[in-house]
Amino acid sequence: MPVRLVAFDTMRDGGRPIYVTQQRNEALYIKLDEQRVLKWLDKNNVEGLPDNGSDLARAYLESYEDFGQFLDRYKKKERQGRSRELAPFVYMLLHSLSHQLIHALADASGLDRDGIGEYIFPADLAFTIYRKGMTPDLANISAMWRNHAMDFLRRAIDPRMLRCGSGSLCDSRGGACPACIMVSEVSCSASNLLLSRSVLKGGAAPEWESPGSADIVGYFDSDLDR
Repeated sequence: MPVRLVAFDTMRDGGRPIYVTQQRNEALYIKLDEQRVLKWLDKNNVEGLPDNGSDLARAYLESYEDFGQFLDRYKKKERQGRSRELAPFVYMLLHSLSHQLIHALADASGLDRDGIGEYIFPADLAFTIYRKGMTPDLANISAMWRNHAMDFLRRAIDPRMLRCGSGSLCDSRGGACPACIMVSEVSCSASNLLLSRSVLKGGAAPEWESPGSADIVGYFDSDLDR
C-alpha cells in the first residue's frame, strides 16, 4: 500500500527541518576487510561474487532485495533447499559477528546486554554496536576500549568464546540459540534472523539449506590467513 510522507513546513531561509533526538552516546564501529570477506565467500561457494575489477559493495547492492521480504524468507528454518547467495551470506556474517561482540562488550564493559543496540551496514561490510538510551553508564565503552581494547578483541574471537554454550546444539544444526549469540529482540535489528555461529567458527550448514550441504568455513578459519 503506498505511503505518503508529509515533511515539516519550510523555514524562512528555505531549509526544511527534520526531527532528531540528540544525546551524548558512544559506540564501536567495526568494518571487515573486503579481501578476506571475498576469500571467505569464495571458500563457501557463494553465488554472485563480483568479477575481477568490481568491488563487493557494488555486487551486494546489485543483488539487493527488499529486506522485509529478504529476512522473512528465513523465518522457516526447515530444510528449504536454499542456495548460498551473496546478500544473505554477507548479512549473516555481519549480523552474527555483531551479536558475538554485543555479548563480549556486555561482559567487558559492565553494560547490560539489553542496553546495547546494533546497526548493520552490509554494503560497507560494517556494523556498529552502541549504548542505548540515556542511562548513567556513559563512558563505560570508552573506558573499556581505552584500557582493554586488544584484550576485548582477542577474547571476543577466541575459539572457546565462539562455541555455543549449550554444547552441540548449534554445532549440529548450523544456527544460533539463546545460549550463544541470540540477544533480546528489542536489541536486535533483525529479530534474531540470519544468525549462525558456523559463519564465525565453521560448522554445519544452516537449516534452510538442503540436507547434506557442505559445512561452512568460518570467517576466522586459519586457512583464510594464507
